[in-house]
Amino acid sequence: MKVVNKIIPNKLFGIIFYYMIYILIFTVYRDILYIRKDFFRLEKWSEFMEKMVLVDLETQNFSVESGIYEVACLAIVNYEIVDSLYLGKEIPNYIGPRKYGYGFYNISRDKEAIEKFQRFINKHPYPLVAHNCRFDRGFLVHYKWIPTSYPFYCSIEALKNSRIYFRSYSLDILVKSLRIATSTTHNAMDDIINLYKVLKKLKPHVWKPVNQ
Repeated sequence: MKVVNKIIPNKLFGIIFYYMIYILIFTVYRDILYIRKDFFRLEKWSEFMEKMVLVDLETQNFSVESGIYEVACLAIVNYEIVDSLYLGKEIPNYIGPRKYGYGFYNISRDKEAIEKFQRFINKHPYPLVAHNCRFDRGFLVHYKWIPTSYPFYCSIEALKNSRIYFRSYSLDILVKSLRIATSTTHNAMDDIINLYKVLKKLKPHVWKPVNQ
């Protein structure tokens, strides 16, 4: 019995040891696969995303029927701003905070604004990038500022896919965490400049189009 009792613990220890080795090898192999995937994604997308147009809208509400009140765009090449566009018409004598589009006229069907926006993206024919872009894209497509096929990317998804972790990906949390600003103003140009600073600092490399 004593010999058997000694053999059983030794066998159990051996099984546990080899199991731990297996887990270690599997974990390392899995991480290598992820690294290879990210490498190939980087090869595929990095050059493409060296050029982008960042866009931010202020809309007063989540429903597309609420309209568009401010639009800000930055043309980016190699994470440097090469051009910018701001669209917004202030309401004279408005009393109150100018944020979330309040204090501005609805420009969602304004022909002059739409033409300026389209000239800008024709001048800089790069993919559009927005934070939580399904929201911004929904408005731009609904009011026919862009066709549904226009390349559109989400900066939140790019950060997540690039394994850049934060407790929240809201722009307010990001600018505070990265010490870019103490808060966001919810004005289109301020917010898009903050987004640019976030992306320039973090440089996500895994980008997936949201409309494909």
